[in-house]
Amino acid sequence: MNTSTTILLKEWKRLSQQESESILGRDWTVLNELLDQKNRIKDLLGDYEGDDFPAADKQIVSELIAITEHNQQLLKSEMVIVRNQIQTEDRSLNNMRKVNRTYGAQEGQSYWHSYS
Repeated sequence: MNTSTTILLKEWKRLSQQESESILGRDWTVLNELLDQKNRIKDLLGDYEGDDFPAADKQIVSELIAITEHNQQLLKSEMVIVRNQIQTEDRSLNNMRKVNRTYGAQEGQSYWHSYS
């Protein structure tokens, strides 16, 4: 028998699995939508008491915990990658600024312009 809690937990599990796919695909818009949907389910589950959850729900909750931990690891890895990209781009931008200060921001014409 599928109780309301079981149906909600199965939907949460399905969304969590899609969450893994969106993290791997770096689809942050979809990830945010999935997180919003999961929050709505969490709110709905908050209306139930502990006695309302059948024993079968415990297995689904265990699976949800494992998927959530996996997703957290995926996100941590992606965050490291993004931080490294930001640092690389910051260094490049700083180098470009230094080059511009040295060569691009001269008052008046340079030596080479006098021959053109």
